[in-house]
Amino acid sequence: MRDEIFDREYQQGRDAINDGIDRAIASIARFVTTTGRAIHHFEFDAPWLKSERSKPAKRVKRVRAA
Repeated sequence: MRDEIFDREYQQGRDAINDGIDRAIASIARFVTTTGRAIHHFEFDAPWLKSERSKPAKRVKRVRAA
């Protein structure tokens, strides 16, 4: 009888620990994802690149020095 009670409480404790670890990992992943998206936005999504179309480079005539 005591072993069953101990086992039941042990399993409930393990479940609580596992749930806590899952919540911690999920919150860390959510923070990293949000931060990564923000960094990507201000590093690579420049508003001045969206409004101006890229122009092809002009061909430059090369001249040899005398």
